[in-house]
Amino acid sequence: MSRSTSIGGGESGELLHRLVGGDGGAALDALFEGFSQRHPDVSMNDVADENLSLEVKSRILKESPPDVWMEWPGKNLKPYEDASVLGDVTAVWEDSDMEQYYLDGPREAATFDGTYRAVPLNIHRINNLFYDVRQAEELGLDPATIDSPRAFAEELRRIDAETDHTGMLFPMKNPWTVLQMWETVLLGEHGHETFRGVTDDAAAAHRRAIVDALDIVRQYAEVATEDKLYLSLTGANERFVDGESVFFHQGDWAAGAYTESAQFDYGTHWDHVPFPGTDGLYAMNMDAVIAANATDNPETVSTFLSYVGSADGQKRFNQKKGSIPPRTDVDTSAFTPFLQEQQTAFQQSTAQPLSITHGLGVRPDQLIELKTAMSSFVSSWDPEAVADEVVAALDTSA
Repeated sequence: MSRSTSIGGGESGELLHRLVGGDGGAALDALFEGFSQRHPDVSMNDVADENLSLEVKSRILKESPPDVWMEWPGKNLKPYEDASVLGDVTAVWEDSDMEQYYLDGPREAATFDGTYRAVPLNIHRINNLFYDVRQAEELGLDPATIDSPRAFAEELRRIDAETDHTGMLFPMKNPWTVLQMWETVLLGEHGHETFRGVTDDAAAAHRRAIVDALDIVRQYAEVATEDKLYLSLTGANERFVDGESVFFHQGDWAAGAYTESAQFDYGTHWDHVPFPGTDGLYAMNMDAVIAANATDNPETVSTFLSYVGSADGQKRFNQKKGSIPPRTDVDTSAFTPFLQEQQTAFQQSTAQPLSITHGLGVRPDQLIELKTAMSSFVSSWDPEAVADEVVAALDTSA
C-alpha cells in the first residue's frame, strides 16, 4: 500500500516514509505545512509505503533511490553506510545552528566516522516506568525511591506475596518487548559504560552483566500475569489504563492511550518515573530523515533537511507525534505536560543511550538475532544459555 501527495511547486524532491494515518500522519502533515510556508517554491513529493526498508533497498539496487527517506539512525544505517549509498549532509549541519542545539546522543546517531548522514527528527524515551497513582498510594509506595532493577524485582515480589494487586503487566507476545525490558534492566543495574560496552563489540567482556540482567527479567516474569506469553503491548497498555496493575514499563508512546482516556488523568490517575537505576539517562528511540548519495535534486534535499532540523519543523512534527524534539531549544509550551517533563528530562540528561531494541544501538542483523534470543528466553528462562546467544549476536570477536 502506498500513497503519494505533493506540496509546493517548482523544484521537486521525493520523501519516502511509512507515516500514514494516526499521530504519524498528522505529524508529517504538520511538518509539510510548515515547510511549504517557509519554502513555497520547493516541492516535496510525499510517498508512503508500509514496506519502507524493502522499497528503499530495492530502489537503491535499481539505481533510482528516493531523494530522502525516514528511518532509524544509528547502527541501523550501517549496511547503507558500508554500501556507500548515504548522502553526506555535513554541510546542512554546519551551515545551520543544529550542532549547537543537538545533544551528543542524537548527534552520535547521525554520524559515521565524523560525517553526518542523517537529521534526527523526533525522540521517544524507552526507559519509562509508568504507575497507577492511586494503587501506589494505597500500597504506600513511592516509585521514585526504588533505586535499581533488582530492588524493583524485590518490590514486585512483595506486592505479589502480600497484596491482591498485580505488580506489573509484562507483555511477551512479541519478543521485542522482552528485549526492551532486558536492555533497560542492563542499563539500570550495570550503568551506561557497561551498556555501551555490550553494544560496541565487547559483549563477551560483560557476559556476567548480561546474565544478571536476564535473571532480573526472569524474576519480573515470575510474578507477571499467567497470560503474559500471549499478551500484546496494546492489550497490556489497555489493561493498565483499566487499573489492572500498579506498574507498566514502556516507551513514551504508550502514554498516547492514557491521554485519550477521559478517566485517566496525568498526575491524578497515572504518573511516571525513570525506570529504576536509569535516572539521568534518556534511552532513545528516534526517527531521522536520510539522504541518498545520488540525487538529481541536491538543493531541494538540503533545503528540506535544513527545515527538518529546524526548531519550527521539529515543534510542528513532535507536537502531533507525541514525541519530543531532539533540538533543545524548541518551545514546547503547547505540548502536553507529560511531554514537557520528558523534554526537561532530556535536556538535563547526562547521557542519551541509543536503543538496542529499536535499532539505533545495533546493526539490523544483530537485532534479528537478539529477538530470536529473547524468543528462546521466554521458552527456557535460562539466563546462562540465552546470554551465550546474546554475546554471539553482539560481539564480533566472540
